[in-house]
Amino acid sequence: MESRSKSIHLDDILQKFGPLSRYQMKMILLIGFAYFSNGMHCINYIFVAEESPYRCKIDKCESENHRFEAPWYNITSPADYRNCYKYGSTDNNSDCSEFGFDSEIIEPCTDWIYEDKTSFVAEFQLGCQEWKRTFVGTVHSMGLMIGLLFQGQLSDRIGRKATIIIGGIAAAIFGLAKSFANTYLLYISLELLETALGDNFSPAFIMSVELVHNDRRLEQQIFLSVTFALGLITTAAVAYLLSYWRHFVLVIYAPSLLFLLYIFVMDESVRWLLSKGKKKKATQILLKMVQNNGLDLNGQDLNNIQCEQIGAKSSPLRETLRSKVVLERFFICLIWWITCTFVGYGMMVNVVSLAGNKYINFMLMSLVDIPATFAMVYTLRRFQRKKPLFVSFMSAGILCLIQPFVPKRYVWLSTGLYLLGRFVTTFTFTTVYMYTSELFPTYTRNSMHALCSSIGRVGSILAPMTPLLTQYMESLPTLLIGGISLVAGLTTLLVPDLADEPLPDNVRQAENLGNNQLQLYSVGEEKIPRNCKNFE
Repeated sequence: MESRSKSIHLDDILQKFGPLSRYQMKMILLIGFAYFSNGMHCINYIFVAEESPYRCKIDKCESENHRFEAPWYNITSPADYRNCYKYGSTDNNSDCSEFGFDSEIIEPCTDWIYEDKTSFVAEFQLGCQEWKRTFVGTVHSMGLMIGLLFQGQLSDRIGRKATIIIGGIAAAIFGLAKSFANTYLLYISLELLETALGDNFSPAFIMSVELVHNDRRLEQQIFLSVTFALGLITTAAVAYLLSYWRHFVLVIYAPSLLFLLYIFVMDESVRWLLSKGKKKKATQILLKMVQNNGLDLNGQDLNNIQCEQIGAKSSPLRETLRSKVVLERFFICLIWWITCTFVGYGMMVNVVSLAGNKYINFMLMSLVDIPATFAMVYTLRRFQRKKPLFVSFMSAGILCLIQPFVPKRYVWLSTGLYLLGRFVTTFTFTTVYMYTSELFPTYTRNSMHALCSSIGRVGSILAPMTPLLTQYMESLPTLLIGGISLVAGLTTLLVPDLADEPLPDNVRQAENLGNNQLQLYSVGEEKIPRNCKNFE
């Protein structure tokens, strides 16, 4: 009993390190680069497969240089068929004049002239196949969904570090390959592989959560969110400077080759190592942290450090999902995730359609993420989780419902409301990210978080298709986004509030979250997590 009473929990050791200690800053910078690269990759398709004007090719009217602007075009094609149909030629007149076409005969176009001959739409001949252009974004999200189904379990099995490296290198390989794709089918296939195998955001986020004591979990997310926003801004800047989509793809994916260096410079998550009973490796990393930060830590404390008590007789993931309490929270998280991905990605996809310069609008939208993160940290510190999440969901919905009714001549007001909606949406998404990571035990934390994120990608799969709704009503995408956000806000009333508690190590502790009953370790009649000094 005496040896048990001296058991030390990892959070007690992490509490001794300051928020800006040398080792933590090094690790946060490495994790921050993963955030930055994911910021560049996550929505790149809106610049790659952007809308490009085209018109029907009218053989008997075309000049040698095939100019896009043609004064005779109105007499050759109906105005209300989006350049996909043309008038039939009269048999007795081959001239390019109003007498050379019969408006009673409407034929489908078979060839097109593109305003930008080097655009994605032009190179892959996507005229009048708008669904193929928007399908790139859908495939991107489908790849994320597929990848996250196994990525979280991979991270929980082989470690956060290995999964970050594998994902980063895969992104570089398949991303660079996309810039050389010579067919639409090949590009789509590489897009699917790149997102399914090359997204390392989830393990990077989980490692950041496990890196520090719970008192500093929120503050470090400020820096990481800023790096993600900088990645988004860099995407827009590169797209502006490099108009050719192949060069753009090449530049944004090349930096991911740096993940090869992580093999030598990044350490594994100590919390994950302890959950696997690998005390020796965990102790070595903790000693490195102590030495780098110049702290005086009792070696006996490290010797008595605890392993998380798994207590699972079967698969850890299966054991987690057998808990009725955890399962109910999981389904609620799914509603939040589907809404967040639909609203968040929907706003990013549609921001380029706002009045004004699309690159500046995208940069402004990305910059909004930075103050939104500061507001999130301050608010969650003061009001915990439930109330801020409810208010943010409802506010985003109301703002999206108001924005379409602002007259277009007030560009500043329309754009301002859109950016304010983005501010609230970012607040909501980061809150859901943090909240989800705090609900589940260590040995299935990344699996459950990735599972929520994966199924939640249903929203981001549908989001790239929302611009198609403008054919029926220009404001329909924004109205739909607002309505869904309101529904998700109401679901927050069904869950208990969550205090800023230590991360749960096992299912029982996860069930007791929000009840102020979380016991990390004690003696007597309470269950005592095992000491892992014999587990190497």
